[in-house]
Amino acid sequence: MKKKHITTGTAGMILVLLLSAVLPAGQIFAEDARAADEADKYIDIIVRYEETVPDEASLDPRYKNIETMDVLPIQTMSVPVSAVRDISLQENVRRITYDQEVQTSQSTYDVSSDDWNQDMIGTFDAWEDGYTGQNVNVAVLDTGFYQHQEITYAGGHSIFGEDDEMGPDPWTNDHSGHGTHIAGILSAQQGSRAQGIAPGIDLYGVKVYHEDNGGKTRIGNLLSGLEWAIQNGSDIIVISSGYADRNHEVHEMIQLAASQGILTVAASGNMSDDNVSIDYPAAHEEVIAVSGVNQRQAHVSDSMVAYENELAAPGQNILSLSTDGSHVTMSGTSQAVPHVAGVAALLMEKYPNESASAIRQRLIDQALDLGEAGRDVIYGYGLVQYAEQTSDETVPEEEPAEEPSEGEPAKEDEGTDEGTDEGTPEETPDNTGETDEPEGDTDSESENETPVESETGSDGSDEPQEENSSDEDSDPEEMTDEASPETEAAVDDESLESDETESEEKVEEDETADSSNEEAPADEIDEEPDPQRTVWIRPSETNGVATIAEEDIQTVADNGVLAVSFDASLGHIDRISLSRDQVQTLKEKNVSLLVARVDLEWVIPASNLTDGNALLTFEPTRQSVTFEEITKGKILTFGIEQEGQGSASLPSHMTYRFFTPAAEYNRDHLYQWNDTDESWELLGDAYTKGGVVGVTTETPTLAVFNPEELASVRADAEAEQEEPAVSEPAQPDTEPVDTVEEEDSAFLDDDSSGLPVVLSSVVVVILSVSGGFYFFGGKAK
Repeated sequence: MKKKHITTGTAGMILVLLLSAVLPAGQIFAEDARAADEADKYIDIIVRYEETVPDEASLDPRYKNIETMDVLPIQTMSVPVSAVRDISLQENVRRITYDQEVQTSQSTYDVSSDDWNQDMIGTFDAWEDGYTGQNVNVAVLDTGFYQHQEITYAGGHSIFGEDDEMGPDPWTNDHSGHGTHIAGILSAQQGSRAQGIAPGIDLYGVKVYHEDNGGKTRIGNLLSGLEWAIQNGSDIIVISSGYADRNHEVHEMIQLAASQGILTVAASGNMSDDNVSIDYPAAHEEVIAVSGVNQRQAHVSDSMVAYENELAAPGQNILSLSTDGSHVTMSGTSQAVPHVAGVAALLMEKYPNESASAIRQRLIDQALDLGEAGRDVIYGYGLVQYAEQTSDETVPEEEPAEEPSEGEPAKEDEGTDEGTDEGTPEETPDNTGETDEPEGDTDSESENETPVESETGSDGSDEPQEENSSDEDSDPEEMTDEASPETEAAVDDESLESDETESEEKVEEDETADSSNEEAPADEIDEEPDPQRTVWIRPSETNGVATIAEEDIQTVADNGVLAVSFDASLGHIDRISLSRDQVQTLKEKNVSLLVARVDLEWVIPASNLTDGNALLTFEPTRQSVTFEEITKGKILTFGIEQEGQGSASLPSHMTYRFFTPAAEYNRDHLYQWNDTDESWELLGDAYTKGGVVGVTTETPTLAVFNPEELASVRADAEAEQEEPAVSEPAQPDTEPVDTVEEEDSAFLDDDSSGLPVVLSSVVVVILSVSGGFYFFGGKAK
């Protein structure tokens, strides 16, 4: 029985010992699994490298849809959100941007006659001169290109091959009809109903929209299309698409195209409640930005108004090719773009020895000035024209109602009699091009792209649009001036109430101003920068200080985040310098800064910057602080100096995140040094992205401690301070035996947390040894 009891006891002790070792590891593994689950959210990014692009096979196997550019050191890929920071910390990475969506620039209107747009820009004059765009290569980047019997392609390309995640999608598949329509305006056969402007060009269709995504694509796809167009000898690139936020990689690709003598033409975009600024890539200075006009040479009301507009072209009720083999009308700045590209092709044939920049200048010089004299925000330099303007030509007035050509209805009837079913017998001169108002969402592709007959006879829809136009013509200032006395009195009462409310709010703000050091609400701590509006960049080093390129700041969208990432080669830098102009740009765009290193992140809202140069510091502390020996990582002092002046407290909260080994598992906390009390105060005990987080309006000295360890050393320190108060008699020389006893006692009292494990180990060894003696000692069983 004794042998059985000892064997059972030994096994039990070993089991306990194993469980005590395995359970903590299991907890760590569980936390790693949770972190992996959070990282499963993927984001599409564009990575711009300094020089060498890594081999795709060497990248993390979690990365998907990797595409490597040949002409620039760029890769596009889908990665877990949590991996973006790690990628930014690689030495060869220059910048990381979100692969934002691109949309076609199209809206829908009722149909009008067939050839008015050709006549307006001088297409027929070019044909009479013998120019149709021969020997000019034009690449159209769009949704696909139906093989219509009235157009000929020199070739085409789809960026969606057999290995694409969404499956192959050939360039001849136009799932929306947008690309086919654009190509038809540009190069449909002479003599056909919807004849193109430059039917003699070598036309290449480049499909950058996948049918699974409809009228939306990604910046990365646009980059691939641009690269193909550059590598295949294009003279003109047509982009009837746009996206909201500047992307530097696309800009670099367009700059490369311009350096190789390629002209890029793009849509300035269609205004809507959600889109009031010019689209990219049209906003880039190397691109001809095109706005739209109607049949009366008047501004189409949803065409983008922006200083970057360079030329205007017909963009309302444009007849072109349809994917069902017939014809259809569409509207938008998308349709205006091929008019400019077509005229550019005609001029390239006419002046074969002129460079792309010279042709661009010729387009500007020959434009028919509309609106204000010279360049303006509506028409740019004016309406694109094939022929040079003569002095006897008159500029249309702002009253365009009497400007339509008298022959328009007749041309429409001729088109109806051509033997097709796409005529428009219901249309009259009264409803032809009279309205400038869009019928629907002008920011996305229309879903009613039907043959011409299904888009006519909708007279009733025009009248509300005309009413809207008259409403827009009303002078809002006059309406304000005509306000009644009762209204003015009501406004005064509201103003008084507003003032009182603001005063009360100000008092509340003053009462809470002193609580900035208190722990921020959990929702404020958990709030992370939107990864889709964050641009990660690698700074340059100048005399030991990090500096940021102006182009990097411009790349960030309004209300976005500029993440300044310090890789291992920049780990010695602990200061960032910002010029006065850079600070102003950050404030105007409301861009927050994120300082990212291996050991920390620091988020600085733009509201914490004032006018003037700025120096951001995050240096190892130089002041004397307590308990340095037990900190987890470095003790850092943060600062924001502007024009040489620092500020102890700032208007907006800033987030500080420290990364230490197993911070959440060890339950480490973030502490702030209090200069007055010369002590450490808790700043944060929340955990996000594997780091411990604190939020404050100050630029403090921070360190990470384990709270139990900190409490223990504090207690010891306090005890040592109390000991001198007790008068102790002189002690005689200590005998060696006593010293041993004290050392043993100190050992036992030093750290009780490890004692159970030590004792259990000793017990297991003793039991094992004793059991061995019992079994093999030759004693009776």
